[in-house]
Amino acid sequence: MVEVDRLRRVLKEILRPFDCLILVAAIFLFTSFDYDNLTTVDTIYIVTFALWFALLVFRIMIMYNGRGGKTL
Repeated sequence: MVEVDRLRRVLKEILRPFDCLILVAAIFLFTSFDYDNLTTVDTIYIVTFALWFALLVFRIMIMYNGRGGKTL
């Protein structure tokens, strides 16, 4: 139970409203892609979203381990 509370606090501290907006926009755009005929802009968007997501996971890992920001 302690781990769940700690993870909840870390996610609350890390996930900003703009991150949630990016996630909603990405889900909307990923559902509207024509994956059989991707354009260069679509490919750039997919790569950019993948980089954003990787950095978000990295930020969560750093904060969860307590090595950055506020100490939990």
